[in-house]
Amino acid sequence: MNGFRCVLPTVLCCLAAVGRSQSVTAQTAIAIDGASGKVLWSKNADQSMYPASTTKIMTGLLLVERCHMDDVITAPEDIETIREASMHLKPGEKVTVRNMLYAIMLRSANDGCYAVAKHISGSVEAFSKLMNERARQVGCTRTHFHNPNGLNDRDHTTTAHDLALIARAAMMHPEFREVVKTYKYQIDRSINQHDRVMINHDKLLKKDPFAEGIKTGYTVPAGHCFVGSSSRNGFRVITVVMKSNRWQDDSEALMSWAFQSFEKKEKMPAGQVVGKVAVPDGAGAAIPVSLAEPAYTLGPIGENQPKPKTEVKPLTDLRAPVKKGDVVGSLEIVDADNCLQRVPVVAEKDVTRAGLIGITKPESTGSKLFFGGALFVGAFLVKGRANKRKKYYGRTTTRPKL
Repeated sequence: MNGFRCVLPTVLCCLAAVGRSQSVTAQTAIAIDGASGKVLWSKNADQSMYPASTTKIMTGLLLVERCHMDDVITAPEDIETIREASMHLKPGEKVTVRNMLYAIMLRSANDGCYAVAKHISGSVEAFSKLMNERARQVGCTRTHFHNPNGLNDRDHTTTAHDLALIARAAMMHPEFREVVKTYKYQIDRSINQHDRVMINHDKLLKKDPFAEGIKTGYTVPAGHCFVGSSSRNGFRVITVVMKSNRWQDDSEALMSWAFQSFEKKEKMPAGQVVGKVAVPDGAGAAIPVSLAEPAYTLGPIGENQPKPKTEVKPLTDLRAPVKKGDVVGSLEIVDADNCLQRVPVVAEKDVTRAGLIGITKPESTGSKLFFGGALFVGAFLVKGRANKRKKYYGRTTTRPKL
């Protein structure tokens, strides 16, 4: 999974950005590049807000990462105490992870989120800690989750920027992408057979052919929130609007502006060799490494930008042995806006652990002399021990019992 860090904030000095700032009704909003995480536009994006049901993006991300899609989740005995939006789970009801993901992301099932939390971590408290840990891993700095569903809680807050980073991580999983772009789905469940059809709350899926979901949210304190994704012109844009008067209009306006303003600049396909990495404890020289996934930089349309700076960085805990295809580090790409993204790189060949055999190649002359000398010394030492045994114990080759 690639990562990013914008060393300096992106500054967009164009009339389009100024106009967009005035037209977005949301209290906080942001648009980022889905591949690199580069901030394209923002408005109060680091202000703490209530996320409402957009919280479920993190719950869905952990569900995909921690479970197999065919695993079965059993509803807890107290499942019917969970309020608001519901898939009406019954105590002991069994639902697969795949079907639960549809219920959570389309129906926004709060009871489904509770069942997921209990299934993965045993309790809401433990699952909330897991949510916060994963949030930090994807780059969030001002997020504190306190429940898996987004029911209002003064200790449950995030920001537009953090939500965009969480959504970016989730959209890297094909299973997650498939679910959130679905408008209507009929799930399988073990008990409540009369409630199987899940319909997405995201109405943009029917209005925009490029729309990919992701999640709506609403509570009175949070207002209308929406995290959206759309792919056009070869790249994905993720937008977040929070406490919006017109969430659909806000999201559409940001998407339209982003795709009209930015384009790919430098493109590198998966498999392209980008440098070499030395493997500690490995036999032989540094090995070539290639991109595990495509990479590109993004810039304003029509503007020439300097070639990005790139550097291969090995994993800090990299050690031999290494198999061809193993992730051994990342390619750091710094663009003209000083935005840093990290794309994983993989080994192009195997690396064995260095040892007596791995120090030099057996076919070399020096190697033959080394191993020949080692065998000679070994034979001499064995013969010496045999002579000692003969001196003290006659021809007996083992020490007699006392």
